[in-house]
Amino acid sequence: MKLALLSFDIAKGYDLPTLLKVGRASGFSAVELRMQLGHSHGVDLHLDADGRRAVRDQCDDALLEICGIGVSNRFEYPDPRKRQESIDEVKRYIELAADLDAYRVRVFGNDMPKDPSVSRQDVLEYVADSLTELAEFAAPLGIEVNLEMHGQFNWWRYALRVVQAVDLPNVGIVYNCDPRDVVGGSVSETFSQVAEFVHHVHMHELDAADYPYREFLDALELSGYQGYMSAEIRASSDPDRVLGYYGALYRALRAR
Repeated sequence: MKLALLSFDIAKGYDLPTLLKVGRASGFSAVELRMQLGHSHGVDLHLDADGRRAVRDQCDDALLEICGIGVSNRFEYPDPRKRQESIDEVKRYIELAADLDAYRVRVFGNDMPKDPSVSRQDVLEYVADSLTELAEFAAPLGIEVNLEMHGQFNWWRYALRVVQAVDLPNVGIVYNCDPRDVVGGSVSETFSQVAEFVHHVHMHELDAADYPYREFLDALELSGYQGYMSAEIRASSDPDRVLGYYGALYRALRAR
């Protein structure tokens, strides 16, 4: 299980060379790039073929992979035109991920409707149908489409129903470590429900009192997970220092 640096939120002010330099120095093995938010890394759809190749080359020179890109797109909309607009935009990001030699594109569910005329089962079907179209588009490019347990889809049952309905090998779950996972002081009940579908992980502050990271890391290891653990941590006035501590703390937890 290798550590990755997510540009959201602590690293959003780093240009790409700085992001790679600090990530490498702090013990990270990969970066995960957040799109659509104007982060200083400068990687987004506007890059032409030469720009995309230059990004790959910089990452190779830093001995860091791009383990995925994250987008804001979501698919709970009852309006089919709005869902299709979101699908079509994500397809462009799937092509970008392929050009960057990234592994995955992360998307959201994200919420259940306030409109009582739209059932929750309808929303699950909207999301599953959208992910099916995206996964079929992404498969020939070697890209996964991963649904993050985020918003109301943090409830494992919703995320699980969607990936089971899609039933394609390049669709999985991004397990987002959230205090809502904790039941009776443990994450085992939540994690065990989705463990076989977890393709990627987002962690937050490792010293948080409301999340049992030591237990969670043990559960991941026992499940056979061998993927990346992305550090998604809050902004800091001294991000270099915080990231150095984060990498050291992660290694200490893993080596205990």
